[in-house]
Amino acid sequence: MAEQEHIPKTAAPRPGVSYLEWGAIFGGAAVAGALATVLSQFGAGIGLAASDAQPTQDGLSWALFLIGLWLILVAFASASAGGYVAGRMRSHFGDGTADESEFRDGIHGIVVWALSTLALGAGAALISAISSLGASSASGEMTDEMMRMAQNASVITAFGSAAGAILGAAGAWFAGVAGGKHRDEGLSVHSFVPAALRRKA
Repeated sequence: MAEQEHIPKTAAPRPGVSYLEWGAIFGGAAVAGALATVLSQFGAGIGLAASDAQPTQDGLSWALFLIGLWLILVAFASASAGGYVAGRMRSHFGDGTADESEFRDGIHGIVVWALSTLALGAGAALISAISSLGASSASGEMTDEMMRMAQNASVITAFGSAAGAILGAAGAWFAGVAGGKHRDEGLSVHSFVPAALRRKA
């Protein structure tokens, strides 16, 4: 029963009012989007951007598979971070069982994943549409073999994105549950922040 002392409980919402707390959700989605952007920029700097997935005269290279793995890692890490923030920051209502509270934490993580996936997907579609305008003029210079390899490269990157989205959903769920658990346990930020960066009392 000692653990219950750390649980900050909030009054249940009025009938007809959703348990979803959009402040926590949008905050988590912002964290997820920012982390995905930073990791994508880092990947571009080391040659792991999706735009680098181009065929060569020797065929498809192992770099394409590394790009696919990187896309999976970016999606999983960003969704997990956003889900944790949402689960940690949402209020703990005292009208549900422990299992119900865990479910609500996980749902907040899933909604963060959904919002960030839709936003990033819309941005990627816009960039792809703009890029295709310039690529269409150069398509006549490509041989049939290069066109086939380009299609294979697109399949690999699409598979990496889809697999990353699926794993990201799972990561967001479990991270949201973990965030809620740490909220209830009153886990101190000192567990994550190095001593040199903590504010002195």
